[in-house]
Amino acid sequence: MLLPHFHRQTCALSWLVIGMLGVHAAAQAQADSSPSLILRSSSLLQEIISPDARKQLPTFLESNSLTESVNQLTTLEGQVVLRRGEIFLKADQVEYDPANDFAKARGNVYINRAGNVYQGPALDLQMDAFEGFFTQPSYRLLKNNAYGNASRIDFVDPSKTVMHNANFTTCQRKPGPNWVPDWFFSGDKISTDADRHLGVVEGGSLRFKGVPILPYPEIEFPLNDERKSGLLPPSFGADNIGGLEISQPYYWSLAPNRDITFTPTYWSQRGIKLSTEFRYLEGLAPQPPFQGLMRFDYMQSDKLREDKMRWGINYAHTGLINPGYAGGGLGFTMNVNRVSDDNYWKDFSVGSTTGIQRLLSSDVGVSWTNGLITTGMRVQKWQTLQDLANVNNRITPPFDRLPQITARFQRYDLAGGFDFSLDGDFTRFSSARAIDCANAAANNTSKLFYNCAPNADRAVTWAQLSRPFLTPYGYVTPKMQLHGRSYQFEGGLPNTQFYNGRQGQTSASVAVPTFSLDAGMAFERSNRLFDRTWTQTLEPRVFYVNTPYRQQNYLPNYDSGGNSFNFASIFTENAFGGHDRISDSNLLTFGATSRFIDPDTGAEAARFGVAQRLRLKEQRVTLPDDPTAQTGLSDILAGATLNLSRSWALDSTVQYDPTTDNFRRRVVGGRYNPGPYRVINAAWRTENDASGNSVSQQLDLGWQWPLHDIWRGADSDDGLGRGLGEGRWYSVARVNVDMKTHKPVESIIGFEYDAGCWLSRTVIERQLIADGLARQRILFQLEFVGLSRLGTNAIGSLRTNVPRYQPLRQPAMPASRFGNYD
Repeated sequence: MLLPHFHRQTCALSWLVIGMLGVHAAAQAQADSSPSLILRSSSLLQEIISPDARKQLPTFLESNSLTESVNQLTTLEGQVVLRRGEIFLKADQVEYDPANDFAKARGNVYINRAGNVYQGPALDLQMDAFEGFFTQPSYRLLKNNAYGNASRIDFVDPSKTVMHNANFTTCQRKPGPNWVPDWFFSGDKISTDADRHLGVVEGGSLRFKGVPILPYPEIEFPLNDERKSGLLPPSFGADNIGGLEISQPYYWSLAPNRDITFTPTYWSQRGIKLSTEFRYLEGLAPQPPFQGLMRFDYMQSDKLREDKMRWGINYAHTGLINPGYAGGGLGFTMNVNRVSDDNYWKDFSVGSTTGIQRLLSSDVGVSWTNGLITTGMRVQKWQTLQDLANVNNRITPPFDRLPQITARFQRYDLAGGFDFSLDGDFTRFSSARAIDCANAAANNTSKLFYNCAPNADRAVTWAQLSRPFLTPYGYVTPKMQLHGRSYQFEGGLPNTQFYNGRQGQTSASVAVPTFSLDAGMAFERSNRLFDRTWTQTLEPRVFYVNTPYRQQNYLPNYDSGGNSFNFASIFTENAFGGHDRISDSNLLTFGATSRFIDPDTGAEAARFGVAQRLRLKEQRVTLPDDPTAQTGLSDILAGATLNLSRSWALDSTVQYDPTTDNFRRRVVGGRYNPGPYRVINAAWRTENDASGNSVSQQLDLGWQWPLHDIWRGADSDDGLGRGLGEGRWYSVARVNVDMKTHKPVESIIGFEYDAGCWLSRTVIERQLIADGLARQRILFQLEFVGLSRLGTNAIGSLRTNVPRYQPLRQPAMPASRFGNYD
């Protein structure tokens, strides 16, 4: 322990300076021969000093006068400074007992412990144990820059603190004697435990603009990002169907890796709904990892649907059963999605992150893989939610898979550079509803073929062999494929026109070979454009595929669908997805891409692409009611992406029919993002039929923009994730408009206000559910920075729907004690 006198300290400092000058001169003289300095770690620079290390640290004392008594009590007066480790203490007078390591400070006491600052008239503290009390203190916390005062603070130990009659706020002090914070939280007793990351408030209340808005008789709150058991802030909202909406969640932390949240919700026009969400994350090494989430919603009586009971369940589980089973990983997945009735998608659609869901899949599966072989088995059932009020809005139920067994073997870079894969799939298809083939036969129409398809077993084998030839300037990849499948129909094929007189046939099989050749090259040159030097590329690509015709149109379609016509699908062998249709093809696809690249950074400033198919033979394999694809040139695909600057970006794709001079599809989008919290997104989408008649036209707009730009207000640089300054309004929106009907399909319009220590958000949502049915609701949220949020989840709606939305408060790096170091 060091107890230097002020005079001795001054002399020591003089000798230290002289010594440093001498060392510097010697270092200059030996600069060529001395080894470089080596940095070493020091426990003094750690964020948290361990108790054992703290006991070894010296205590530094400094004052205008120092008196030592016979009983070793040291009294320091006048500008007293005491320092040990992360503790820095200043006062007018300090009595220090080195035997008991006890300090008694009086007069203008100031203590900084690891960045947290306390000030007051009197402090009694046992230094090493950090036990004692502070009378009439004010304080400022490092983590969230919150501050307040109390009648007394008891330091129980280095991690536990108890504040009596305390309050705190994050509103920073403004000039003027009558200033009061916009909000503050007060409590008769506030206890904190840093080891458990837990705080407890007794007799607490929250006041906003002088009005008590939320009493807390007793509540626990976390001191870090972990959530603790207890009531969460309530939420309030309103919509045009349910009326006033009030929710009060209760969070129960079962374990650090398991929790459950109960959320009762009251709708003034519907009744009470109870939502339960259970989460778990298991499997720390060496145990296999797995995780899951289950949500269950229940209404005993919904006034909207004649007091019927309503319920919905969503459960998702994924993980490993055994990471080393038979030399590979054995996994298990489960997804359950079920609801009580067909109207569920209409009544509970707003707020869903996945949009309106009318096909609900439930499946259970196991899988095994060792990297070379992958196998799996699953059972899948569908629930189809029909529109009971509109016959024209019905959808065809998919087939259940009871079960589906898959296997895949793949090897790359075999002898000679070949790549090989072999896939197998066995599926038992079962219709989700009763099959009414009699009506289909009576109507003599193929439109009902799907409902009329029989239950069946389907076995698929798919082999691929390719040999890539790669060079620095290009590639050539020939590939051979063989796709075979067989069916066993339950009861035989039905008697309908679609099956072309094959009624009663109980089995079928087909094998389809395919040859493809994919080749491309890459050329580069230096080009100067707009007074800048660019690396311009030209990347032509040719793709040829030849698949002979095999009769398949009479076979039921269980899982095949047409691929969209885009840059990804135009260079594929099969025009369909799934296994029930393999298109006959004899076609050649040409494409080219050109890019402009900054040679200094490698950033892509522009990309242009074009592609077109030449069909040499008519495609006869089709989906039901689709025409055959004729020979000749296809539509032209063209696209461009421009990153004009850090602020501007444009992206466009067009599908042009040169025969009819018709733009079948156009997508033009752009983004303007000149700085933080300023972004405008726009997209224009059109689609025409083969005759040039408009099918759809949609305009999609989204933005986040500070309104103070209107009156040329200046931004305030408060740091990353801190907004643009206090007193700022922001407009945030996403609007999708059907330009044919001039009606919005979906809209989110909101305003945010940043008051510095609190934020407010008001959002109006509108979602078109079906023809003539739209749901609207209003969300309002108050965020008290550093404390909590009250109201509905408006910020969640903005994050989900507005592209590139930036929250006005974002988590920053954890505060360091050296950021507020004395």
